[in-house]
Amino acid sequence: MRVVIYDEESLEPITVVNLPGLTDRALEEKRHWRMTLPSPQAEGGDVRRAIAKPRYVDLEFDKISRVSLHHGVQETWLCLTRATELAMLLVPDWLPGQRPAIERLQEENARLASLMESTITSL
Repeated sequence: MRVVIYDEESLEPITVVNLPGLTDRALEEKRHWRMTLPSPQAEGGDVRRAIAKPRYVDLEFDKISRVSLHHGVQETWLCLTRATELAMLLVPDWLPGQRPAIERLQEENARLASLMESTITSL
């Protein structure tokens, strides 16, 4: 399920994430969820930093509904968090309109990394 995470206080959207396996039924049973942040990569061989205490983002889901003339009553889930800064560190799931630009950037990054690698190995 793709979810937009909002700041609990300001209702500003923070990020969009994909939560595989999360269903309406699971949200009906449990409204509070905890997501683990990706662990930081060890830099310079510092293993202690890589195995640091895991960090979490607590998410709270509220069911909201709206009435429209064309579709009647529509229900959806509002995902809120107090940990705004930590939520920004979650792996984003890009919206359909953002994907082509992100894919181009990723391809360009891969091309530049390959170019740098071939330059370094040729020295």
